[in-house]
Amino acid sequence: MPRTDFARATLGSSVAMVLTVVALIPLLDDPEDVGAALVATFVVFYPLYALIYVAWSGTVYSRLGPEELRRVARAEHHASRRWYQRISGANGTAGATITAAVIAVAGTIGIALTPEFRGDVRYLVLGLLTVAGAWAVMVFSFAQSYLRLDATGDTRQVTFPFPEAPRFGDYVTFTVLMSTMAATAAGRATTRAAWRLVRANVLVAFCFNSVLIAMMVSLLFGGI
Repeated sequence: MPRTDFARATLGSSVAMVLTVVALIPLLDDPEDVGAALVATFVVFYPLYALIYVAWSGTVYSRLGPEELRRVARAEHHASRRWYQRISGANGTAGATITAAVIAVAGTIGIALTPEFRGDVRYLVLGLLTVAGAWAVMVFSFAQSYLRLDATGDTRQVTFPFPEAPRFGDYVTFTVLMSTMAATAAGRATTRAAWRLVRANVLVAFCFNSVLIAMMVSLLFGGI
């Protein structure tokens, strides 16, 4: 079973695309409407991809012991510098978060501008799932970045208020708190690099929570 992040992202997107094609058959009333088909593809594919990728990767990381988790994180950090991974955008907090935000916005605007979608509960639910999937990818990407940063340094760059070695779930908890309340009670950044990552996390989450989510909910339900 593939354990590299790039493999999970690639296989996850492939599986999600196959499931999307199957799901679109009963959803599309007019298959020849290219615009509607594109919007439907966005809002079906991305929640599926987010679910597969985040759940799969989270399961893999959660099963690793502290030392193996650090080893895998270091290996993935070095692998993420390869040219094909940089081009694909499959690795990296910025690329994953920006892609998630763009897809969520595009899908939501598409639903809001398509009359037959606005009154269809199925598409409103898919729009909300797209937003939720984008937020989940953002949180996972930052948690992964904290893990990799902590694993590649000579000393711990993110510390937690307990003596045990951190597991991946601890980085997720830290990221969720930073993304919702900008709270550092669950951990502390101990280097300038970690502090910069915390700053990016808070700023991106603020934009996501206060601007993107508010705008998308307004667009989805404004016409109801």
